[in-house]
Amino acid sequence: MRWLELSVEVDSECVDAVAEVFHRFGHGGVAIQEAFSPGPEEGYQLELKGQATVTCYLPMDEGLRERKAQILVGLKLLSMIKPMGHLREKEVEEEEWEQAWKEHFHVHRIGERFVVKPSWREHTPREGDVVIELDPGMAFGTGLHPTTRMCLLAMERYLKPGMVALDLGTGSGILAIGAAKLGASRIMALDKDPVAVRVAESNVKANGVGKLVSVKKATLSGETGIPFLKADMTFDIVVANLTASLIEELARHMALSLGCGGVLITSGILLEGLDGVIARLKAAGLDTRDVLSEGDWRTVIACRAEAV
Repeated sequence: MRWLELSVEVDSECVDAVAEVFHRFGHGGVAIQEAFSPGPEEGYQLELKGQATVTCYLPMDEGLRERKAQILVGLKLLSMIKPMGHLREKEVEEEEWEQAWKEHFHVHRIGERFVVKPSWREHTPREGDVVIELDPGMAFGTGLHPTTRMCLLAMERYLKPGMVALDLGTGSGILAIGAAKLGASRIMALDKDPVAVRVAESNVKANGVGKLVSVKKATLSGETGIPFLKADMTFDIVVANLTASLIEELARHMALSLGCGGVLITSGILLEGLDGVIARLKAAGLDTRDVLSEGDWRTVIACRAEAV
């Protein structure tokens, strides 16, 4: 597989917006160069200063022209608000992508307990650490993106040992693995992308949680050609790191997948899409209990009746 690397240099305040465009229309990870500084102890913290380079990758297949055109439109609209550098293009092999990605992926802490550790880096855990060893491959979900971090933070608060969990749009499998290591008794991890399914399965196995996490190419809705879960399957907690439009589209399906007292953690929501998501979740019978914020991103925690 050959990939088209697209990168652009932007001011730090534009990183989230550009990363969203790349993530929405690209395939796989969004890399942010020169975005990390050493933390007070072991691990790295996100600290954007001045300029940063945002990079994404597109598979060079029949969908390349359309995906690239969508990215160009998104960047042009953003450049009308804030000037940015020229979009740079480079053709790379998959192996080149993997090596480039590794240079910008460090051990880092999230919340009180989570530590995300690349499989190629060393880390000595402290007592109580919940370590997720990750090799993201070509799947998005390293823990670096605000939406992923907020999902992990919400899971620390709302996921109780013994819960049955659903990770919708699992990507690299990071959230499903985190749920297993927090004590969930069973986790279903779904993704429509066969590359993500393969990468998630590998990461689940590497973390020793294969008996708890079942990774499937599937969705909650009856999308043509993609298997979907049976309507009578319910979960204590559902984590869905998607986009605002997709969350609205799947709101009823996610609500039906929650058991009585169930908790929904849903992310990938930019500020302008927050009200629409909350309204759609309410129409589906879910009450919003909390909203987490990081930059322009929002994570909504919603519950069915009798949730704690």
